[in-house]
Amino acid sequence: MAHALRKIEAETPSYSDRIRELVEADLVGGARRLLAEALELGVQEEALSYWQKVLAKGKPLRVGGGELDFDRTPEVTWLREKSGPYRGQWVALLGNELLAHSESLDEVVSTLEKHKPARRPMLHYVD
Repeated sequence: MAHALRKIEAETPSYSDRIRELVEADLVGGARRLLAEALELGVQEEALSYWQKVLAKGKPLRVGGGELDFDRTPEVTWLREKSGPYRGQWVALLGNELLAHSESLDEVVSTLEKHKPARRPMLHYVD
């Protein structure tokens, strides 16, 4: 006796599964947008509350009673555009200004202690 073939439909991945795939592919912005869509549509999946916590934007923390950190966009831009000649060195940046550089972190810190910048500089090893 022959059996009728049933069409097996591929199961559509859940929002949580799709979000996980985006995060694993390092597409966090896309994962956040998909999460927002799911929440806006009222999708009821247990894992969405987990993803809300994981994908929440970070909050600045006060460390050691000092000032809150400030926008580091100028430093990141400097690193992207001008760090080439400083490969293998530590750099101290404040805004788009290079304050000190050396292969030795101790030497950079020593220079900063002597010249006391107005705000806490960004220290970065250029590899």
